[in-house]
Amino acid sequence: MPKQKSTNLWRTAGLVSMISSCLVGGVVGGLFLGLWLDRKLGTMPLFLIIFLFIGLLTGCYGMYKVIQPFLGDGDDDR
Repeated sequence: MPKQKSTNLWRTAGLVSMISSCLVGGVVGGLFLGLWLDRKLGTMPLFLIIFLFIGLLTGCYGMYKVIQPFLGDGDDDR
């Protein structure tokens, strides 16, 4: 039994790191892309806001796809 707890701990840590990297990666990617476009085009807050929103939505979608296998009806043996 102790080996099962250790495996679940690593699995949980991996899942949490994947969720956080999806959210942070989406927002940071949107931030840098929005800032770069605003500096290129001279429209300072416009593309920053748009790409931050798109990055947040992308991060939430990625987070959903990561946890989707764990949101089942509980019939599978995970």
